[in-house]
Amino acid sequence: MSVLQKFVQYTEEHMEETELWMLPYSTLMLTLVILFIMFYAFSYSGSVEYETALSDLAETNPNDPRVKQMKQEIALAQNIRDFIEKNKMTDKIQLIITPHHIKIKMESFALFDSGSAELKPGIGSFLEHLHGQLKPMSNMVVAEGHTDNIPIHTAQYNSNWELSSARAFSVIYYFINKGLAPDRLIAHGLGEFRPAASNETEADRAKNRRIEITVVRGAKG
Repeated sequence: MSVLQKFVQYTEEHMEETELWMLPYSTLMLTLVILFIMFYAFSYSGSVEYETALSDLAETNPNDPRVKQMKQEIALAQNIRDFIEKNKMTDKIQLIITPHHIKIKMESFALFDSGSAELKPGIGSFLEHLHGQLKPMSNMVVAEGHTDNIPIHTAQYNSNWELSSARAFSVIYYFINKGLAPDRLIAHGLGEFRPAASNETEADRAKNRRIEITVVRGAKG
Protein backbone atom coordinates (compact mmCIF):
# COMPACT_ATOMS: atom_id res chain seq x y z
CA MET A 1 0.00 0.00 0.00
CA SER A 2 1.41 3.34 -1.02
CA VAL A 3 1.99 6.19 1.41
CA LEU A 4 -0.86 8.16 -0.21
CA GLN A 5 -3.27 5.25 0.19
CA LYS A 6 -2.28 4.87 3.85
CA PHE A 7 -2.91 8.60 4.41
CA VAL A 8 -6.37 8.45 2.80
CA GLN A 9 -7.26 5.36 4.85
CA TYR A 10 -6.09 7.02 8.07
CA THR A 11 -8.03 10.19 7.28
CA GLU A 12 -11.25 8.28 6.58
CA GLU A 13 -10.91 6.24 9.77
CA HIS A 14 -10.37 9.30 11.94
CA MET A 15 -12.63 11.79 10.14
CA GLU A 16 -15.59 11.43 12.50
CA GLU A 17 -13.32 11.61 15.52
CA THR A 18 -11.51 14.75 14.33
CA GLU A 19 -14.79 16.56 13.53
CA LEU A 20 -16.22 16.15 17.01
CA TRP A 21 -14.53 19.36 18.16
CA MET A 22 -16.77 21.26 15.75
CA LEU A 23 -19.91 20.52 17.76
CA PRO A 24 -19.19 22.61 20.88
CA TYR A 25 -17.53 25.27 18.71
CA SER A 26 -20.57 25.66 16.44
CA THR A 27 -22.89 25.73 19.46
CA LEU A 28 -20.78 28.47 21.03
CA MET A 29 -20.82 30.51 17.82
CA LEU A 30 -24.60 30.15 17.51
CA THR A 31 -25.07 31.23 21.13
CA LEU A 32 -22.87 34.30 20.58
CA VAL A 33 -24.77 35.26 17.44
CA ILE A 34 -28.11 35.03 19.30
CA LEU A 35 -26.64 37.05 22.17
CA PHE A 36 -25.46 39.84 19.86
CA ILE A 37 -28.83 39.90 18.10
CA MET A 38 -30.54 40.31 21.48
CA PHE A 39 -28.18 43.16 22.44
CA TYR A 40 -28.87 44.83 19.10
CA ALA A 41 -32.63 44.47 19.56
CA PHE A 42 -32.53 45.83 23.12
CA SER A 43 -30.55 48.85 21.92
CA TYR A 44 -33.64 49.81 19.91
CA SER A 45 -36.10 48.88 22.65
CA GLY A 46 -38.65 51.61 23.24
CA SER A 47 -38.43 52.89 19.67
CA VAL A 48 -40.92 52.82 16.83
CA GLU A 49 -38.51 50.62 14.86
CA TYR A 50 -38.41 48.04 17.65
CA GLU A 51 -42.20 48.02 17.91
CA THR A 52 -42.50 47.63 14.15
CA ALA A 53 -40.19 44.62 14.26
CA LEU A 54 -42.36 43.02 16.94
CA SER A 55 -45.43 43.72 14.86
CA ASP A 56 -43.85 42.05 11.84
CA LEU A 57 -43.10 38.97 13.94
CA ALA A 58 -46.73 38.90 15.05
CA GLU A 59 -47.88 38.76 11.42
CA THR A 60 -47.92 34.96 11.72
CA ASN A 61 -51.45 35.49 13.08
CA PRO A 62 -52.66 38.70 11.39
CA ASN A 63 -56.33 38.15 12.26
CA ASP A 64 -55.66 38.20 15.99
CA PRO A 65 -57.33 41.36 17.42
CA ARG A 66 -54.24 41.94 19.56
CA VAL A 67 -52.08 42.16 16.46
CA LYS A 68 -54.43 44.68 14.88
CA GLN A 69 -54.39 46.67 18.12
CA MET A 70 -50.59 46.64 18.17
CA LYS A 71 -50.38 47.87 14.60
CA GLN A 72 -52.78 50.70 15.38
CA GLU A 73 -50.70 51.73 18.39
CA ILE A 74 -47.46 51.61 16.40
CA ALA A 75 -49.02 53.76 13.69
CA LEU A 76 -50.03 56.26 16.40
CA ALA A 77 -46.50 56.42 17.81
CA GLN A 78 -44.99 56.79 14.33
CA ASN A 79 -47.43 59.54 13.46
CA ILE A 80 -46.79 61.46 16.69
CA ARG A 81 -43.02 61.22 16.25
CA ASP A 82 -43.21 62.43 12.64
CA PHE A 83 -45.44 65.36 13.61
CA ILE A 84 -43.11 66.42 16.45
CA GLU A 85 -40.05 66.29 14.20
CA LYS A 86 -41.73 67.97 11.23
CA ASN A 87 -42.98 70.86 13.36
CA LYS A 88 -39.69 71.20 15.29
CA MET A 89 -41.30 70.47 18.67
CA THR A 90 -38.63 68.08 19.93
CA ASP A 91 -37.57 70.60 22.57
CA LYS A 92 -41.15 70.83 23.91
CA ILE A 93 -42.56 67.32 23.46
CA GLN A 94 -41.04 63.93 24.27
CA LEU A 95 -42.40 60.57 23.11
CA ILE A 96 -41.84 57.46 25.26
CA ILE A 97 -42.89 53.96 24.18
CA THR A 98 -43.11 50.96 26.52
CA PRO A 99 -44.97 47.63 26.25
CA HIS A 100 -47.69 49.13 28.47
CA HIS A 101 -48.20 52.65 27.17
CA ILE A 102 -47.36 55.40 24.73
CA LYS A 103 -46.53 58.50 26.75
CA ILE A 104 -46.29 62.08 25.52
CA LYS A 105 -44.46 64.47 27.86
CA MET A 106 -44.92 68.21 27.34
CA GLU A 107 -43.35 71.00 29.35
CA SER A 108 -46.09 73.16 30.82
CA PHE A 109 -44.80 76.40 29.28
CA ALA A 110 -45.67 74.95 25.88
CA LEU A 111 -49.31 74.54 26.95
CA PHE A 112 -50.01 77.14 29.64
CA ASP A 113 -48.91 80.54 30.85
CA SER A 114 -47.41 80.64 34.33
CA GLY A 115 -50.04 79.97 37.01
CA SER A 116 -52.74 79.39 34.38
CA ALA A 117 -54.72 76.31 33.33
CA GLU A 118 -56.02 77.83 30.11
CA LEU A 119 -54.53 76.17 27.05
CA LYS A 120 -52.41 78.37 24.80
CA PRO A 121 -53.73 78.66 21.24
CA GLY A 122 -50.32 77.75 19.79
CA ILE A 123 -50.31 74.18 21.09
CA GLY A 124 -53.73 73.51 19.60
CA SER A 125 -52.19 72.19 16.39
CA PHE A 126 -50.55 69.29 18.24
CA LEU A 127 -53.58 68.47 20.39
CA GLU A 128 -55.80 68.69 17.32
CA HIS A 129 -53.51 66.29 15.49
CA LEU A 130 -53.36 63.94 18.48
CA HIS A 131 -57.14 63.97 18.79
CA GLY A 132 -57.47 62.97 15.15
CA GLN A 133 -55.20 59.99 15.74
CA LEU A 134 -56.92 58.90 18.95
CA LYS A 135 -60.51 59.19 17.71
CA PRO A 136 -60.69 55.88 15.77
CA MET A 137 -58.94 54.00 18.57
CA SER A 138 -60.43 52.44 21.72
CA ASN A 139 -57.49 52.93 24.11
CA MET A 140 -57.84 54.70 27.43
CA VAL A 141 -56.15 58.11 27.61
CA VAL A 142 -54.78 59.56 30.85
CA ALA A 143 -53.77 63.22 31.29
CA GLU A 144 -51.52 64.04 34.25
CA GLY A 145 -50.60 67.48 35.52
CA HIS A 146 -47.28 67.99 37.33
CA THR A 147 -45.64 71.05 38.89
CA ASP A 148 -42.37 72.00 40.59
CA ASN A 149 -42.17 72.43 44.37
CA ILE A 150 -42.45 76.22 44.46
CA PRO A 151 -45.66 76.91 46.45
CA ILE A 152 -48.49 78.68 44.68
CA HIS A 153 -51.36 80.53 46.28
CA THR A 154 -53.54 82.63 44.02
CA ALA A 155 -57.15 83.73 43.96
CA GLN A 156 -57.84 80.85 41.54
CA TYR A 157 -55.58 78.06 42.83
CA ASN A 158 -54.79 77.38 46.45
CA SER A 159 -51.97 74.92 45.80
CA ASN A 160 -49.86 73.23 43.13
CA TRP A 161 -52.14 70.24 43.45
CA GLU A 162 -55.15 72.30 42.38
CA LEU A 163 -53.21 73.90 39.50
CA SER A 164 -51.95 70.55 38.21
CA SER A 165 -55.46 69.09 38.40
CA ALA A 166 -56.96 72.05 36.54
CA ARG A 167 -54.36 71.68 33.79
CA ALA A 168 -55.01 67.96 33.43
CA PHE A 169 -58.75 68.60 33.17
CA SER A 170 -58.14 71.33 30.56
CA VAL A 171 -56.52 68.72 28.32
CA ILE A 172 -59.32 66.23 28.97
CA TYR A 173 -62.02 68.79 28.28
CA TYR A 174 -60.26 69.71 25.05
CA PHE A 175 -60.55 66.11 23.85
CA ILE A 176 -64.15 65.81 25.04
CA ASN A 177 -65.12 68.99 23.18
CA LYS A 178 -63.49 67.53 20.07
CA GLY A 179 -65.58 64.37 20.30
CA LEU A 180 -63.58 61.77 22.23
CA ALA A 181 -65.79 59.59 24.43
CA PRO A 182 -65.55 60.74 28.08
CA ASP A 183 -65.42 57.15 29.35
CA ARG A 184 -62.03 56.77 27.66
CA LEU A 185 -60.52 59.76 29.47
CA ILE A 186 -58.93 60.13 32.91
CA ALA A 187 -57.39 63.22 34.54
CA HIS A 188 -54.91 63.23 37.42
CA GLY A 189 -53.41 66.20 39.26
CA LEU A 190 -50.17 65.15 40.96
CA GLY A 191 -48.73 68.51 41.98
CA GLU A 192 -45.03 68.39 42.87
CA PHE A 193 -45.15 64.85 44.24
CA ARG A 194 -43.84 62.93 41.21
CA PRO A 195 -40.93 65.04 39.95
CA ALA A 196 -39.06 64.10 36.78
CA ALA A 197 -35.92 65.86 38.05
CA SER A 198 -34.66 67.55 41.19
CA ASN A 199 -36.07 70.96 42.08
CA GLU A 200 -32.64 72.43 42.83
CA THR A 201 -32.22 74.44 39.61
CA GLU A 202 -34.58 76.36 37.37
CA ALA A 203 -33.80 74.00 34.49
CA ASP A 204 -34.86 71.01 36.60
CA ARG A 205 -37.96 72.77 37.89
CA ALA A 206 -38.95 73.45 34.28
CA LYS A 207 -38.77 69.70 33.59
CA ASN A 208 -41.09 69.08 36.54
CA ARG A 209 -43.69 71.55 35.28
CA ARG A 210 -45.21 69.29 32.69
CA ILE A 211 -48.26 67.55 31.27
CA GLU A 212 -48.12 63.85 30.46
CA ILE A 213 -50.65 62.28 28.12
CA THR A 214 -50.59 58.49 28.33
CA VAL A 215 -52.25 56.21 25.82
CA VAL A 216 -52.75 52.91 27.63
CA ARG A 217 -51.90 50.01 25.37
CA GLY A 218 -54.53 47.35 24.85
CA ALA A 219 -58.21 47.84 24.10
CA LYS A 220 -60.39 49.65 26.62
CA GLY A 221 -61.93 47.18 29.06
